[in-house]
Amino acid sequence: MPKIHDEEREQRIIDEVIVDCYDESEERMGWFYYMYDGLAFPIMGQANMPISGGKTALKKIKIVGIDSNAEKGSEIRIGVIVNGTKGVSYISPEYLDRIETSDENLDIINDWLYWHDFDLL
Repeated sequence: MPKIHDEEREQRIIDEVIVDCYDESEERMGWFYYMYDGLAFPIMGQANMPISGGKTALKKIKIVGIDSNAEKGSEIRIGVIVNGTKGVSYISPEYLDRIETSDENLDIINDWLYWHDFDLL
């Protein structure tokens, strides 16, 4: 299904995330700061978590942060704790299935999903 053009969202991303970015590494850093500064944690939800054999399973999760390696230009990954566990796992936001959060948090995550051509939450 083709992505619906969202001019307001695109302008926000250009103005707040990728302004003055000259390459992909700088763009990833822009996304890191946009998410790091804008998101309020924890965020409850569900994600398709990787399991053995390259498969995923839908799990209840708590988003607790952003992987600090993205500040150095690595891919954006979010830190999640799977319900019933204690350790933090890092996944791409594309694996999120549903979140229960504020409109501001939802906009920030959906901005990343939109810009990277994934379905919005």
